[in-house]
Amino acid sequence: MGELLAVMHAQRACRRFDPDGKVLDADLERMLQAAVHAPSAENTQPWSFVVVRNEAARAQLAEWWTETWNAGGGDFVRRSLDDKVLVADLEYGFNRGGFAAAPVVVVVCADTERVPEIYAPSSIYPAVQNLLLAAADLGYASCLTTGLTTFAVDRVREKLQLPDTLLPMAAVYLGRSVRKLSPPRRRPAGAVTYREQFGNPW
Repeated sequence: MGELLAVMHAQRACRRFDPDGKVLDADLERMLQAAVHAPSAENTQPWSFVVVRNEAARAQLAEWWTETWNAGGGDFVRRSLDDKVLVADLEYGFNRGGFAAAPVVVVVCADTERVPEIYAPSSIYPAVQNLLLAAADLGYASCLTTGLTTFAVDRVREKLQLPDTLLPMAAVYLGRSVRKLSPPRRRPAGAVTYREQFGNPW
């Protein structure tokens, strides 16, 4: 298996970060270089990245993203998943400081002057995926959160001094895991892939 495929197959989210873990600027630059090589709508490259290391700011950002979880996202997950260990891990990440402990948060924003907001996800999330893959390749743990309440968007903009044209869409937490992560669990591709039309097994 190629090196990139091996990294992809090993990728998983970390929700328990070591607060003493270090993320080197040189490694962050390599991750961001990978991010900006993602495909984007009409090659608009409508992304901006704000790297936050300040402890208080990181905690506040994590708190604001947690609002989405507590506003209904968590209830949906608890209803949808039978995996109690995973649900407990998510709860730890959102409500018990797991994400806030990550030494770096990269807030990924869409520039709505470069791309209509409706097309922003198709550009922003490939860039985020490249960043996550680069982090894994460099030996770092990572986790992605998306979605903000409207009120939280305004607070993030104010905190990071974002212009109105920049829409914060994702927070990528980076650092070292407090424990060795188990291999990812995924449904086989053949179980979710169909030939020609839905229902015809691959």
